[in-house]
Amino acid sequence: MAFSFCLFLLSAHFSPSFASKNPKRELKKIEKRLRTEKRKIEQAIEKEKSILTEIENTNKALRKKHEELKHYNKRLTNTNSEIDKLNEEILLLDKKLGDRKDILKTRLRSLYKQQHGIIADVLISARDYHDLIKKIRYISFIADHDNRLIESYNSGMEELSGKMARLEGLRKDLESSRKKIRIKTVEMKKEREKKDQLLASIKSKRGSYEKMVKELEESSKNLRELIKKIEIRKKAARYAGKGFGKQRGRLPWPVVGKVLVPFGRHNDPEYNIPTFRKGIEIKADLGTAVLAVAGGRVVYADWFKGYGLLVIVDHGDGYHTLYANLSEIFHKTGDIIKRRQAVGKAGESGVLNVPSLYFEIRHKGKPVDPLKWLRNMKN
Repeated sequence: MAFSFCLFLLSAHFSPSFASKNPKRELKKIEKRLRTEKRKIEQAIEKEKSILTEIENTNKALRKKHEELKHYNKRLTNTNSEIDKLNEEILLLDKKLGDRKDILKTRLRSLYKQQHGIIADVLISARDYHDLIKKIRYISFIADHDNRLIESYNSGMEELSGKMARLEGLRKDLESSRKKIRIKTVEMKKEREKKDQLLASIKSKRGSYEKMVKELEESSKNLRELIKKIEIRKKAARYAGKGFGKQRGRLPWPVVGKVLVPFGRHNDPEYNIPTFRKGIEIKADLGTAVLAVAGGRVVYADWFKGYGLLVIVDHGDGYHTLYANLSEIFHKTGDIIKRRQAVGKAGESGVLNVPSLYFEIRHKGKPVDPLKWLRNMKN
């Protein structure tokens, strides 16, 4: 049963209906697709190169933005340090001006109370000329001191005003720097997003490229297999000559010998029980060359349980011949053989215990009587 199922699968697989109905048309389609896929791969490679160039340009721009950010951060640090220093100076100057302001207030209040009468009293009270000169110098000294005090205060106010203006300028500069940093940061993020998109794009393209390569390899594999099958079938057809079905009663014998066990129902010689033989046992000397009855393709060439060393030949149109109980096999699966070409050597039957060949003919998996297909021994 297992062998019959195996043969049925072989018959189905190698039957004409299993092959393409129009191999040449299919071949052209595959070749056309092959050219198309190759063009797509070339385009994908060019696009990949272009994207890699864009990524390199983006990286350069990012490095430039990074250097600019470092520059603005340095300026920001220096500006903050200068503002801190200026604030300390302003605090000291403000305290000093406050003290001067208090002194000036005291002097102004004193002068306001005394008005100019006190100066006249001082001059009139002079004892002599020398005392008068001395008092005049004293009054001039006080006036000069007051003037210097006022000038110092005014100068301090101007200095304070200048420092305040400078501070305001530094603050504006700081705000400008911060604004530029924010702008550069946004630009940098956009550049980073652009780079990420480019990276995603190149990964997608690479994935498509790999998928296309895989499909192309699969198409190439299918193409090679198709070409191989077409060539094998053409070659097998040349060797097979006339259709196997038309050679009924004219096939040569695989070995010349007596039929020990015929096809069909009969009693087993050893156990005397009814059995059905799907082929015939032909007596043959050990080592006799076993010949193919028709050209075809070897679809099985190995040991098989119950059959020993076995060769199965596909002759097309669903016909197969089987050669079993061989002592040696000359071919491997896939080989093309000619009519009357040796497939192996006869061995010994495990059932009859005599040198013989077990031979079958099957059509679409079903056994037929070989004696109706083999030519008459007398011819």
